[in-house]
Amino acid sequence: MPELREATYTLPAHWASILINHDYTGTSDEEEQEIDNFIDGEFGDSLFCTVTIADWDEEPSFRKYHDAQPYGVLACDCINYTFLF
Repeated sequence: MPELREATYTLPAHWASILINHDYTGTSDEEEQEIDNFIDGEFGDSLFCTVTIADWDEEPSFRKYHDAQPYGVLACDCINYTFLF
């Protein structure tokens, strides 16, 4: 069995429900595409990925530069997410 890797990313806070629960309710087609592009670009064809919030006590902070920016996401409130893949 391959060893799991861990990575922490600073991403939009409003992505939490989507990334953790896979709940796209209320998400526009454009935003869904941005999220899918991020996942494909960072994890490719990984079959297993779990996501948690890195620090539950962390308050979202406004960030112009974050890890989703290369995928077309503009400045927004962000938090850190930890991915196991």
